Amino acid sequence: MKHSLLRYINYIIIGMCLSSIHSCANLGQPQGLGPTGILYASYTLALSERPLPKQTLKQGKSCLKRMGILYVTGDASIESATKNASIREVFRIEKEATNYLSLYSTLCTVVWGI
Repeated sequence: MKHSLLRYINYIIIGMCLSSIHSCANLGQPQGLGPTGILYASYTLALSERPLPKQTLKQGKSCLKRMGILYVTGDASIESATKNASIREVFRIEKEATNYLSLYSTLCTVVWGI
């Protein structure tokens, strides 16, 4: 009886520890924006937009990627996205995020401009 009660208490403590680690590790999106799914998530968020010009806009994109829970690499800055497409004037900024099984995630900054 005593051993089964101790085992039950140990399971509760382990469960609480794992739950708190999950929150600290942010196993969803690397940026913590929007909803995160354990199996899959994909969404785009518009962060800012100005009235669009009549000319065709160029699209610049920069991303960071997370593999596993310990390795993140890349540059998802607005500056990097504008350099990638030689954009001088920004008209729209979006964030795109994907998550596969909480093992591979991306966060991209998408910039539209001329």
